[in-house]
Amino acid sequence: MPIPWLAAAKLIPWSEVIAAAPGIARGARELWSRTKARDEAQAAPDTIIDDPEARLAALERRMADFTEEAEQRAELIAQLAEQNERLVATLDRQKRNTQWALILAIAALLGLAVVLMTA
Repeated sequence: MPIPWLAAAKLIPWSEVIAAAPGIARGARELWSRTKARDEAQAAPDTIIDDPEARLAALERRMADFTEEAEQRAELIAQLAEQNERLVATLDRQKRNTQWALILAIAALLGLAVVLMTA
């Protein structure tokens, strides 16, 4: 069944996919580097903060970082989901076109068979 896949690949808006790919890849790399840096920072021994206000401020900063990272992950996931949705819609459209082409081909063959039998 390589022909339907080849036809589907031709219908995919590759210019949009290619245009969106660098932004998605950049976002994924930034997210990965921040996650890696955070993991390395957490692996390092934490300094004990005696001052409750300073400790609270540090926790608030970490919470803000986590919130920002979660928002960026959600945005990246949304971009990937949108791109996936476009690909699925294109493949679905190609499937319907292939089914119609098959129906028309069968109808043409049946018509040809009728013409040949009556001749």
